[in-house]
Amino acid sequence: MARDPERRPSYISLLKNRAFSYLWVGQLVSQSGDAVFDVALLWLVLATTGSTALVGLTQAAVLVPIVLASPVAGVYADRTNRRNLMIVSSVIQGIITAAFSVLYLTNSLNFSLLILLVLLLYTGAQFYRAANSAIIPRIVTREDLGAANGLFALSQSANQLVGYTAGGIIILALGVTVPITYDSLTFFFAAAVLTLISKSYGQPRPPSPGSTADRPRFWDDFREGLHYLRQSMVFLQLVFFGLLINFFGGALVALLAPYAKLSLHGDASTYGFLLSSFALGTITGSILIGKVNFRHYVGRLLFFGAAVFGALFALIGLVTSVPAALTVFFAMGMTLACVNIPISTLVQTQIPGELLGRATTALGALLSAAQPIAAVLAGTLAGLTSIGSVFLGSGVAVVVLSFGLYPFFEKLRRASY
Repeated sequence: MARDPERRPSYISLLKNRAFSYLWVGQLVSQSGDAVFDVALLWLVLATTGSTALVGLTQAAVLVPIVLASPVAGVYADRTNRRNLMIVSSVIQGIITAAFSVLYLTNSLNFSLLILLVLLLYTGAQFYRAANSAIIPRIVTREDLGAANGLFALSQSANQLVGYTAGGIIILALGVTVPITYDSLTFFFAAAVLTLISKSYGQPRPPSPGSTADRPRFWDDFREGLHYLRQSMVFLQLVFFGLLINFFGGALVALLAPYAKLSLHGDASTYGFLLSSFALGTITGSILIGKVNFRHYVGRLLFFGAAVFGALFALIGLVTSVPAALTVFFAMGMTLACVNIPISTLVQTQIPGELLGRATTALGALLSAAQPIAAVLAGTLAGLTSIGSVFLGSGVAVVVLSFGLYPFFEKLRRASY
């Protein structure tokens, strides 16, 4: 298909692409299970321990695999068939969540074992995400990449909108076993749908002409992804900026369940509604940005969006009523969608196809490196002070960093594709 740089992104052409439709449907169903599991996990820890510190530690266990496992997963995504890697990862995650449910039903799930299962589950998820991110540019045209990322973000947020709300209500009515079991089944469904995609789409691109005939060693591949990022000033500035923003932003997810219970005096359904409001905002933002030709001002969107997000984050620290909190979370979700989709598209278009797996996962690991520490610190600080003060201080820091770094990060500020 000929490329037309001025053609507008099209959701219709995407959905006519059978391989993309299978990929999207598999992920659509799988993410519906992830949404209810997310509510069940942190609320289970909060309800059984009553500790904001242990909730923060659990969130850290969710984030650690992004830092440690995703770069390794990225190398495998560039060395093996990406479609097959997603199938295997989905099956493994289904088995782990099934074990989680069985152990809970038999009263054999203590906190240490819970942390171990969380680490294993989210390690498996990194292999799926690495392969998924790398396979999308093989399936869709460059012109439709923005729309593809927008559609994935839209469907994920729609799942979260329904799943978070339903998850909170189901937990109140039936406990945590039902949502965890459902999550397990969705992984197996996703694996089955992915088998319908041709293996040829998942095959990594062959080495470029002039490269050595022997296959590079694993660690050579690993270093190659890091080397590509290191030689790009845009990505270096993105890593530095994102590392700082994500450090302070990590407090939001780590303390959201305690915020719903202690600051808003709610229950599991309140927690679910907050997450759903955020997801609804993400849906709105995805719709707004998915059809916009934003390629010429990606960097400016990043700085402006981060500043707005920081201001809203600080505002959450002052809000103690549920309606006001739902409104602010909606605005936060919309802001993040308008930032993350352009950045994802920039990454996919700037990194060569044969490096997409290892370079994108290395980038994600670097951007998330401080988040596990931030989650633990946020939980501890909230226990010593208050959740509101942690939110307020973190939000103000994000605003200051966004405006403070804008004049100095010219390459990132002018980033486009």
